[in-house]
Amino acid sequence: MPSSLTDRMQPVVAELFKFVVVGGFCFVLDTVLANWFHFGLGLGPTTSKTLSTVIATGVSYVGNRLWSFAHRVDDDRGHGQDISVYAAINVVGLVITLIPVDVAHYVLSETSKLAFNVSQVLGTLVATVFRFWAYRRWVFAADPGEAERSALV
Repeated sequence: MPSSLTDRMQPVVAELFKFVVVGGFCFVLDTVLANWFHFGLGLGPTTSKTLSTVIATGVSYVGNRLWSFAHRVDDDRGHGQDISVYAAINVVGLVITLIPVDVAHYVLSETSKLAFNVSQVLGTLVATVFRFWAYRRWVFAADPGEAERSALV
């Protein structure tokens, strides 16, 4: 029995690894852009984080669709439904990310670079767990049995 659990977990681990690579790149992009928008251009923390997240989400969609979850994509289905659901999930993810950013800035009056970055990292961590679960469940869910068998490719 232990090998069957291992066999079942291997595709999930492979997907998670790819998701983390794409997400890691997008996290760096998001963080750099958020800091540039906020501290370089002087935009507010909510606007800065929203703009950076929208850009990083676009890059993330391409990476996840073409690599992380490519084996789960139903080629016969149009991209419109995937993109709509992906966008909806990322709106929820954005709200999750903005909660600590806004609490730090507007409730606790913490306006330093450290406070901004710590709060966006905390929000991003929670939102990432939600996104991984939601992408597998609703966006890239074509034939999960077959998808899990071919996840290592």
